[in-house]
Amino acid sequence: MSSLLATSIQVAKKDLRLYFRDRTGVILGFLLPIGLVGVFGFVNKMAFGSEGGLSRSTLWYVDEDESEKSQQFLASLRTANTLRLRPRSDDPAETRETLEDKLHDGEAHHCLIIPAGFGASLAGGKLPPLQMLRDPGRDLEGQMISIGLLQGLFAAAGTDSSHLLTARALQLAGLPEAWNDRIQQVSRGFQTSVELLFQEAEEADRRPPSQNQGAEPPEQSTSSGPDFLSIMNGLVPVDYTDFAPPERPKMLSYFLAQSVSGIGVMMLMFGLIACASMLIKEREDGTLPRLMVSPAPRDAYLWGKFLFALIIGAAQLVVLFAFGNLVFDVDVLRDPITLGVVSLAVLVAVTAFGMLVAAWASTIKQAEGVSTLVILTMSALGGAWYPIQTIDLPPLASLATHSTITYWAMTAYQGLFWHGKPWTDPVMLRSMAVLLGFAVVASIAAVWFYRRRYAGRRPA
Repeated sequence: MSSLLATSIQVAKKDLRLYFRDRTGVILGFLLPIGLVGVFGFVNKMAFGSEGGLSRSTLWYVDEDESEKSQQFLASLRTANTLRLRPRSDDPAETRETLEDKLHDGEAHHCLIIPAGFGASLAGGKLPPLQMLRDPGRDLEGQMISIGLLQGLFAAAGTDSSHLLTARALQLAGLPEAWNDRIQQVSRGFQTSVELLFQEAEEADRRPPSQNQGAEPPEQSTSSGPDFLSIMNGLVPVDYTDFAPPERPKMLSYFLAQSVSGIGVMMLMFGLIACASMLIKEREDGTLPRLMVSPAPRDAYLWGKFLFALIIGAAQLVVLFAFGNLVFDVDVLRDPITLGVVSLAVLVAVTAFGMLVAAWASTIKQAEGVSTLVILTMSALGGAWYPIQTIDLPPLASLATHSTITYWAMTAYQGLFWHGKPWTDPVMLRSMAVLLGFAVVASIAAVWFYRRRYAGRRPA
């Protein structure tokens, strides 16, 4: 028994010495969980807010009324806890045409038009219809915006808001619009009755508890009644104009298109890192030193690994997108030329990144540690898990997201799958140019590390 224990201790000591011999790998092993927790916490805060609720939805607007009431309405929208209003109060005003361009480019998903006569309608005791230009697939953001519009209308309409919204709710519940005058009379009486109830409740709170005993609660109705969720979403009258490419499949959702693109990019990065790590393994196995004595150019071995990883990555994308097309109706072949051009730019950037990690790392443990940290960080910040493009980030956070390969890969794929853009669109060209810029910088660095750590060494 003592011999077994002594031998086990010696084996553990030997493994500990080997483990701590790779100091860079050890540091990465301890920093990895800390870094990931920090990144996940940051993304969670950006996506769901510091209090755990959903992030505010960005709403662009044009005020064509420019009245006191419309200004009150906008001021209230700026304070709504579900909205971020753009442009900011100190930014240049937008026009209907510029908002349509933002919708087309994917920079906006809902754009509010406050028409002329908004203030006069409110002053006349009517709910003025607003106009909304929208991407019809962004349902979650649409519900958050509906809540914010309701809050803003309460502030703009003042004391008349209660009976106006009550009348609107009764019309949505099924009462004829021709009965508008009768409905408003009833709703005004309802408002007065509700105010009396609140006054009575306040008086009851001031009375001793013994005087409030014996009151029976009202019976609960078992009738299903109207669809109150639809009524709440429609309380503010809005005329919607949808902006969507005609080629977009009707069953495709924004989050589905985002998921197929995001998971594909992230898993592509992990797969190509594994391919690139073969460079380290072959050096440790002794294969690489023997190849270095051959008459072939030494850089050819690095570029051969690059080409190998590129081919494997292309095969992975073909399988992934074929699966998304068959199972989730993501029409990946709607524009095969754009798909090919975008995928090539993504593959070159990701492969160059993988070769850089392989050329920099001294051991497989170092390559695995730094690649896991960087890939998961870029996936979280770049929008592979959550559509980060929907979040209005502060400047430093926006700079961090724009500095990742995944952000530009997601922008290009979402431009193709969701917005139906061709590869010649300026947004697509910009995304691919940034990806190719990443590839050039990473390739230059990979060649430098390769020549320094691999090609420059003479076999013994």
